[in-house]
Amino acid sequence: MSVIHFILSSVCIGIANTVIEWLFIGFLFHKYQALTPQTWRPEKSVSYAYSTLLSLLFGIIFTFFYLKIGSKYVLSGNIWSACKLGLMCFAGFTFISEMGNAIYINYDKKFLAGKLIATCLSYMVAAIIASYFFSA
Repeated sequence: MSVIHFILSSVCIGIANTVIEWLFIGFLFHKYQALTPQTWRPEKSVSYAYSTLLSLLFGIIFTFFYLKIGSKYVLSGNIWSACKLGLMCFAGFTFISEMGNAIYINYDKKFLAGKLIATCLSYMVAAIIASYFFSA
């Protein structure tokens, strides 16, 4: 993977993560946030900027993870293999901690479902994008 491919992969993953989170958390499941208003801080433009920066950081970290580890386990050019890596990352890195957080944080169950779906899709799409740029 060249430096240009690394940068493109990171940026594409960051953009995809932002869009997926907006679609699921900010649009489809947003109404369930209103059911637990005491849980949330007021939304500000700086919140969106930080969220976008974190998505780009996710893109950089996932691309680095894929370069060092994931590429050894994904069949080149196989989208299903990349999806499986994304699912394993979701299960290992996020699912258990999010469920544990939900025990103590007052999330609505439907909002939690949307958050988990968005995160799972983010990992799967990140793996697909990274595998594309790795094999390019």
